[in-house]
Amino acid sequence: MSWAGDLSRWVGLFPDGLVPEIIDLVLDAWYAFPQPRPRPDDLENPITIRFCTHLRSHRTARNLPVNIDTECSEIDARQGRLAGRIDIRLTRHGDYEDIYFAIECKRLNVVSANGKRSSLAREYVDKGMMRFIEGKYAKGLDKGGMLGYVMDGKVTDAVNAVDIKVREFRKELRMHRANGLLSSSVRPSEKGVKETHHKVQANPFVIHHIFMAVA
Repeated sequence: MSWAGDLSRWVGLFPDGLVPEIIDLVLDAWYAFPQPRPRPDDLENPITIRFCTHLRSHRTARNLPVNIDTECSEIDARQGRLAGRIDIRLTRHGDYEDIYFAIECKRLNVVSANGKRSSLAREYVDKGMMRFIEGKYAKGLDKGGMLGYVMDGKVTDAVNAVDIKVREFRKELRMHRANGLLSSSVRPSEKGVKETHHKVQANPFVIHHIFMAVA
């Protein structure tokens, strides 16, 4: 598919047409993750760094016109300080560096050594999704992504736990309706792919959520 005629290049937004391609890339790359695969006790950053490297090889095979980087600094130009570090940032070839699709990664359903499971759904919301809502990531843009590493492999449980927290923090997330996690509008057949709709500085903002089993 050609993106040469995509008007989003001229209005300063990452193109909508690339989002389903990115979701497919993430899913395919995860299923084909080389050995050793991530383990249930691995931490978020090591998983993300390895996965980002793997994503790049898959991007090349799929001929996607994007650069993929990890641990990218996001600068608050107005206050002259570091706003945060984007886990995975995708930029289209030829676009300015502030036009990107950011993916924030979080672990879910973490099982401790004593067998106790922590959903970490609240952290997914207030230390993940809220970074988009507060403008720390994707400021001035209209979309971003969340990647949930489901450490115990129970994706449905993780989705349900996040859905409950999204509804609970609807006002903080600037959602006009208590819809929670919705089926993906671009990949509706994927049960582990969802989306949420928000208002950021009075403008619509969509977060695309991808939940992937580790165990």
